[in-house]
Amino acid sequence: MIFLIGFMGSGKSTIGRELAKELNSDCLDSDQLIEEKYKMTIGEIFARYGENRFREMETEILRELKGGKWSIVMTGGGMAERKVNRDLMKNKGKVIWLNCSFEETVRRIAGDTTRPLVKEKGMDGLKALYEKRMPLYQSSSDLKIETAGVTIEETVKKILAGLKL
Repeated sequence: MIFLIGFMGSGKSTIGRELAKELNSDCLDSDQLIEEKYKMTIGEIFARYGENRFREMETEILRELKGGKWSIVMTGGGMAERKVNRDLMKNKGKVIWLNCSFEETVRRIAGDTTRPLVKEKGMDGLKALYEKRMPLYQSSSDLKIETAGVTIEETVKKILAGLKL
């Protein structure tokens, strides 16, 4: 499996779908799998149970994941926060960190009302979260790909080259 990690707005969903097409493989979205399993939106889960319970759900989904060698797994931005999640991803496949600057992230997520942490934390809180997560992405990734200023196709090519495919 190929796990795409990175902060919200880094391109995980967009790149994941294109990479899956290129590899003719499955494309799994951890947030979507959680919503299907628990029959609630991510926003409802945050509102009803809080972030800690949501993080536990992420771990449950990772443990249950079964996919082919080249299945693409698009993770939520906080997936790498828990060591157990970082270990599970490492043990199940390759971990690719899609990175872009905080300023680019803000530009990309502007106006997106579906992200619970954007509403909850505001820009200062998001900046602190971004800075907290950067070392976690770094330490858990097999490959780092910059997504700012490049096309989706160029990003997919960089990933394939980095994986030597």
